[in-house]
Amino acid sequence: LPMRWYDHGHRIVARLAELRLTPHTRDAVRDILGGQSLSDASVWADNIRQYRHDADKLHYVNIALGGTYVPGRDCPGGRCIIAAIEHDRQVLADPATSPEDRAEALKFLVHFMGDLHQPLHVADDNDRGGNSRKVELLGHSTNLHKVWDGGLIEAFGMGESEYFDALRRKMGAMDLAALERGTVVDWAMEGHRIAVERVYRPIPQSGQLGQAYVDASRPVVDRALIAAGVRLAKVLNDALVGYRPR
Repeated sequence: LPMRWYDHGHRIVARLAELRLTPHTRDAVRDILGGQSLSDASVWADNIRQYRHDADKLHYVNIALGGTYVPGRDCPGGRCIIAAIEHDRQVLADPATSPEDRAEALKFLVHFMGDLHQPLHVADDNDRGGNSRKVELLGHSTNLHKVWDGGLIEAFGMGESEYFDALRRKMGAMDLAALERGTVVDWAMEGHRIAVERVYRPIPQSGQLGQAYVDASRPVVDRALIAAGVRLAKVLNDALVGYRPR
């Protein structure tokens, strides 16, 4: 299903988050995941999709392009990414949660925090979050969702470790405390504005996205991945502050 930052993006978000976990949170994550790394856990929620359709709607929220978030309309029954992140945070923080449920909540959370920062997971122009908007990226037929879900990252032409290192260097010059501020809704609406201004607006009439679109999108994707990593670390540090191994 073409609904991912592919695996590269998710793994990079998790690796950036790991840089900012407290020692206590790092130990807690290792304990909860039974030694699995956060980056390996980050792709689980996509890999289970073929047999866990109950979670399909939790990867995104369809906020009409240029609109605002209205929970009753945009997240009916709490089945959207915003509500899912809030739910998984609470499950993770609750001392009464079983080890199995806590591990699942953590694996969903690391994935959904990545998805929340993919602009087309929080915006919809009557095109299924860009899935039904046909475009060409560097001469290849695709759709707009796929472009932002991983097509751009592939077009940057770097392997996972090389891109991770570049983002880690970039983080050094950023105000990360400012990135940590805000609520899940604030973060979703930030991505929504990016979709309006940086995803849809620059698309030429022809639908042909060339090198200029790729180059203009690079700082947007860089910042989104960094913001996702920084905010994931904040969410985990907060949720697991009281965690004690069973």
